[in-house]
Amino acid sequence: MTVTDWAGIEAAGGFRLHSDTASNEAKGSADVARGSAVGRGVTIAQARRYAQRGTRRSARDRRVQDSWDLVVLTTRPGDLDEEVAAAIRAVAPRWVAITSQVDGDLDVARSLFPGTEVVVFGPAFLSERVDASPATPAGREVRYWSPFGAPTFLVAGPKHAVRRLSPELGSLVVPVPMKALLVSPAVFMPFVAELSVRGGDWEALLDHLDLPSAAASEAIEAAAGIRVPIVPEAARAVLEVIERISPISLPEYAGRHFARHEGQTLDMLDGWIARARDRAALSELAGEMRSRVGES
Repeated sequence: MTVTDWAGIEAAGGFRLHSDTASNEAKGSADVARGSAVGRGVTIAQARRYAQRGTRRSARDRRVQDSWDLVVLTTRPGDLDEEVAAAIRAVAPRWVAITSQVDGDLDVARSLFPGTEVVVFGPAFLSERVDASPATPAGREVRYWSPFGAPTFLVAGPKHAVRRLSPELGSLVVPVPMKALLVSPAVFMPFVAELSVRGGDWEALLDHLDLPSAAASEAIEAAAGIRVPIVPEAARAVLEVIERISPISLPEYAGRHFARHEGQTLDMLDGWIARARDRAALSELAGEMRSRVGES
């Protein structure tokens, strides 16, 4: 399994769901045929048809249905179109992993996929889509970086589900307690929020670390029940080290990437505010971010 190469996934026997809505139909049958040829995957209608044929299925039908062991959602489960959620239920994956760590999203996923083992994946890498050009090799439209020796994901959830899934994925994942998984975003998301407040300006973030450091300390206490003071000078040192060792330009990447997810960042801040004993810094930071993105 690779992170970026969908053509390789299809060649290995896996398939990618893609929508077959009216917007796709409007592109014309030639475009649909071209999409199928390069491995865009099975459509939602096909997935339903394969799942409903029961034992009277062709070899290809069995291959499609039986290949869905794990579905990883890179969007929040509550943001899924019902059409897509229904298609995932139709192919009945054994596991569904969500990458969102927003408070309540795990419960949403469980309600969407009853009878499926739902876990949380915490990505331990940076990734971004590169500018499309003829020089970009097929299957390399996304680049990513993971620190040497680090797993690709941390995984947490019900013990029986994690115990069964982890051996299947090997070194790609490291099982951790759910509380440990939730501490990671509590540490860094307040700094992401401050970056958004500063309009994605990395240098401005480095010059304004007092508020996000205090907010991170409150968020950690809300997530894990322990108070860990975050010193702004230490936070700056860590950010500068990551900037130096990352092959992806962190100032450019962070500004672009997290600007697309400001709503999710706010939801995470609100989740910690709801549970925090001390929330002054978190509330101030959330208020500044709302002013920035225009929320009331």
